[in-house]
Amino acid sequence: MKNLFKYLLLLNITLFAVACRSDKDDLLNEEPNKPAIEFYKNANELAATYDPSNVVTQSVRDRVYDLYKSQKWSELENLFINNNLNGKWPPANGGFNIVDDTPITAGQKYDRYSNGIGTYSGTGAPTLGGSFTSPIINGSAYTFGQRALNQPENSYDFYYEIEVLNNSLNFGGQTADIIPWFNQVGNGKQTMWKIPIDPATGYQKTWNKLAQEGYIKVTIKKNPSGKYPGAVGVVIAK
Repeated sequence: MKNLFKYLLLLNITLFAVACRSDKDDLLNEEPNKPAIEFYKNANELAATYDPSNVVTQSVRDRVYDLYKSQKWSELENLFINNNLNGKWPPANGGFNIVDDTPITAGQKYDRYSNGIGTYSGTGAPTLGGSFTSPIINGSAYTFGQRALNQPENSYDFYYEIEVLNNSLNFGGQTADIIPWFNQVGNGKQTMWKIPIDPATGYQKTWNKLAQEGYIKVTIKKNPSGKYPGAVGVVIAK
């Protein structure tokens, strides 16, 4: 009986070790950098994001699509630079693993680097616009490098947080992982807000306008350029 018990015990230990090793092997054998979501179904769908004039050859489009799907970002950026595509900005609005029509709901916070619109005296609230933000998750913000912006951090006058105040927004966003580009590490998260046109101006509504309408609150957290230190702490709200 003792020998039988020892045999069963050794057998169970062996089977457990094999199972653990198998699980580990499965993890190691997973394809790295495999896109979780394929948003663009073919080369021409992707080309619409960087070739609005329809002048890029099909062979280049196919190459862009292959590099994008395989996440070979350095090769893709070099291709864009060498062919002067999209002003050397990345395709797909700089994102991959794209999820469309994501809700923007009360309590969510986002942040953003930008300069102001028009002139700013250095006092009061600057006029702030744009569409691209990064989500603040559990109080943690993405680093500057994870955003893959095209200028150094100290080129931006304002870094600010955007807090969603209610669920009355009649538009959503498009979320994505950020393509490494402009010698930045990327791989943060971005949310492109689908902000409607302001009938009063004919342009997309500014963050100031959305704040005035009671949808958001904007708080300027930093003045990276050092030009407007008095702006830090300014709150833009209804």
